[in-house]
Amino acid sequence: MNSKPSVSIIIPCYNDQKYLLKTINCVISQTFTCWECIIINDGSSDQTEHVILQIINKDNRLKYIYQENKGVCIARNNAIKTSVGEYVLCLDANDLISENFLEETVKLLDSNDDLTVASSVVKFFGRSSGILNVVSYDLGVLLAENQLVITSLFRRSDFDKVGGFNLNMKEGFEDWDFWISILKTNGIVACATKATFYYRLLNTSRNNQISREKERRLRMQIWENHKELFSKYFVDPTTNFEYKRFANSVEYKIGQIVMNPIRKVKFWIVFLKEKIIFK
Repeated sequence: MNSKPSVSIIIPCYNDQKYLLKTINCVISQTFTCWECIIINDGSSDQTEHVILQIINKDNRLKYIYQENKGVCIARNNAIKTSVGEYVLCLDANDLISENFLEETVKLLDSNDDLTVASSVVKFFGRSSGILNVVSYDLGVLLAENQLVITSLFRRSDFDKVGGFNLNMKEGFEDWDFWISILKTNGIVACATKATFYYRLLNTSRNNQISREKERRLRMQIWENHKELFSKYFVDPTTNFEYKRFANSVEYKIGQIVMNPIRKVKFWIVFLKEKIIFK
């Protein structure tokens, strides 16, 4: 084994005592062995820490960090900043990866210096099951909808370039915003079709609980974070008269103004995917 791990696996956890051990064990079972796994406890109030302490000393590649509850964006950023691997994989504490996941995704990044992200096959399990269809990555499509799960392998150098996960996305969609950040400058994505990421569907999942209003607010924040890029694919809502009229209103400031992205496909606007909606 090399003295320095080439992959840093980041597992943020908050009250994840039920599934965390299985997640850690799927990392230990990897056929690719040159890794470190940083488990960061985001101020859990259940037995999460007890679960971690039971296993942390059984493999010297496991590392443990505790922080007061600050949210997943700060947890991931803090853990990645302490990591030493050339590549980074974020893995939520209730999800799983196949035994060959690292082997197959590392192979892709190692073989192509121009490759930005190595994704995989995605299978859902839990309250329902299914397979996420693998589609070719396209930046224009990524701006309209997230094409990547958080558990995709990327380069630490790209994380450093963009400054990590954006803290203004702490309510959700932080992974979507991050992928836009590292892919918007000629980024390339390839799929390791022999590797599988298992996404556990829970009724308590953050994205499952996001209301329509919050989703629109988060989409608007992504727009603001990447306004210049979005202007190449979408109609800019800030040039809309109604947007300007309401932008400084009380309703807007308390989050009552919401909008959905308006889609521009390739180089021509062929239709509006959704209309701008105001309450």
